[in-house]
Amino acid sequence: MKILVAHDGSDYSNKALKKGADIAKKENASLSVINVVPDLGLTDELGDDYTKNLYSTLTDEAEKLMKEIKDDLSKSLPDVRTEVRFGSPAEIIVDIASSEKVDLLVVGSHGKHGAKKFYLGSVSSKVVEHTPCDVLVVK
Repeated sequence: MKILVAHDGSDYSNKALKKGADIAKKENASLSVINVVPDLGLTDELGDDYTKNLYSTLTDEAEKLMKEIKDDLSKSLPDVRTEVRFGSPAEIIVDIASSEKVDLLVVGSHGKHGAKKFYLGSVSSKVVEHTPCDVLVVK
């Protein structure tokens, strides 16, 4: 069994990570954790250097978070895999779930960015609608 957890650093994604890790342990499943640095659609008016620095900072923070998660989980799940990608979170999560033939995707009901209702309406609902595997939405 393959389990994928989408993690953005929010409290909800921490709960999803715990739930996904618990299931992986019980089912002797492989666990992957993905963090997607969102394309913020910044315009050229902000300046190329500013945009590059912002995305570099966001990517560094995501990579640090994924390293901490891997270090913590590898004690009980030695084959845990973490990854950072850049782009549209919903599209990338669906793509990974499809291409890696994931059996269960675990996501938080709300994310780090935006209002709770808006985020659920965007990333979580798109993932639920388009992912070919079962999806567990954790509150």
